[in-house]
Amino acid sequence: MRTHIFILAALLGLSACGGEKTLEEKKAALDAKKVELAKLQNEINKMEEELMKGDSSLLKQEDEGILVAVKELVPQHFEHFFNVNGSIEAMEMARVSPEQGGQIKEILVNDGDHVTAGQVLVKLNTSVLQRSLDEVNNGIELAQTVYNRQANLWEQKIGSEMQYLQAKNNLESLIKKKETLLAQMGMSIIKAPFDGIVDVVNQKVGELAAPGMPVLTMVNMKQMKVKVDVSENYVQSVRPRAMVDVEFPSFGYSTKAPIATVGNIINPANRSFEVEVRIPNSEGILKPNGVAVLRIKDFEADSALVVPAITIGKDAKGDFVFVVKEEEGRPKAVKTYVKTGRTSEGHTMIVEGLSKGTRVVVEGFNEIANGDFVKVQG
Repeated sequence: MRTHIFILAALLGLSACGGEKTLEEKKAALDAKKVELAKLQNEINKMEEELMKGDSSLLKQEDEGILVAVKELVPQHFEHFFNVNGSIEAMEMARVSPEQGGQIKEILVNDGDHVTAGQVLVKLNTSVLQRSLDEVNNGIELAQTVYNRQANLWEQKIGSEMQYLQAKNNLESLIKKKETLLAQMGMSIIKAPFDGIVDVVNQKVGELAAPGMPVLTMVNMKQMKVKVDVSENYVQSVRPRAMVDVEFPSFGYSTKAPIATVGNIINPANRSFEVEVRIPNSEGILKPNGVAVLRIKDFEADSALVVPAITIGKDAKGDFVFVVKEEEGRPKAVKTYVKTGRTSEGHTMIVEGLSKGTRVVVEGFNEIANGDFVKVQG
């Protein structure tokens, strides 16, 4: 039976009071404590012998060894993953502004409205353009009349060709001017660039709108993308279309998705490349700028020997585990040094040192030392 004795600590804790002792006095006191410890150990040994004689179960327990649990190694599939954080972005998001400046005359939508592509959202004041257009229309009517008459006369060989050409050119110029005015009026109307939601209206009726100055922000919530920066150490492990686990902690949602794109350029600032994953969001669970965690597989082996990572110890010679071997007809714990590989989800792949069928101690390994007899649980 293994006996754990904390006698020495208790004896050394009894320090003498008084002044500082000399070195010789300290040595003499230490020798006296050692004598006391030896006497006490003898008394303990005698008491243990008497207890064992009176209770045979104690002797049986001592003979059986330390209780442990073992795992018999069998080649298995092993995968290693790494996690990387990123942010959620909408596939379609736009800060919408007019193509030309003007005063806002009418805003036809509110925050949160669902709109379709091409729907009119905002109208600018086009009164000046409209007056110009009216003048051009009047000019076109007159130019058309003049042109028709000159064309008839020219067909009858009356008048000069120059008069005919001038009438024709005047009509065509006015028609083109009208087309320009109509285009300018069209540029004063803001339409939805895609199907989506009006997230926020930034300006009010009566304010001046200008190109590049957002009047409203639109977002399509149906499709999201996650962009992450992955260390260049994994550049050979990440491939397009590979399936990854995607978790959204803030939204309580997780899914699997294929890698859509893998960047071809290493960012010199942080030595990383960009990876993008696209996520359907038909129910609108995800929100732009939320946090996402990608779990990407970078290694797998079809036939690997794997042990719980917690069972691996380390000393001056390296990593080791305790394996159970039969010696003298009894199971004994033997310290075995190993070469480890990758660790994933609490399990470590053993590259060298163990073989198929080896029994590795997975419970009770902290209670044993090299050469201890053990009792295998179960």
